[in-house]
Amino acid sequence: MKRDESAPRPKTGISLLVIRQFEGRLHVLLGQRRGSHGEGEWGTPGGHQEFGETFEESGLSELEEECGDEINVTRPRFLCVTNLREYLDQGKHYTDIGMVSHWVSGDPKLMEPEKCLGWTWHPIDNLPTPLFAPVENLVIAYHTGQPYFG
Repeated sequence: MKRDESAPRPKTGISLLVIRQFEGRLHVLLGQRRGSHGEGEWGTPGGHQEFGETFEESGLSELEEECGDEINVTRPRFLCVTNLREYLDQGKHYTDIGMVSHWVSGDPKLMEPEKCLGWTWHPIDNLPTPLFAPVENLVIAYHTGQPYFG
């Protein structure tokens, strides 16, 4: 079968699950999205992989762009990949690379108010809803090691 070379192709997105332990529980950093697909949904720091960046570099640069340079985390490691098709009706199809880092120090700041309503920590076992589509997969992968979500 010949492919249509003019058809849109999926983009590569990076999601960074930032884990922090306090009050005896694991928490994740989430922000409520605005101005893009998944508006109003709770998502992790993340965005498009830029040309020439590694997945780790993408995750860290997105974290700094969205949360400022005062939050420090461990080097991101691969968590999972998601064939993200939940937003096809909005013309969005992504290969989402899920990465995970652990919080070391500092507080997130709202750097892009046009894209996010604010950053807050949520218990990993009691996340707000609605969740941005890849977040549930990130949490499942964190707990189980499942590497792929189709």
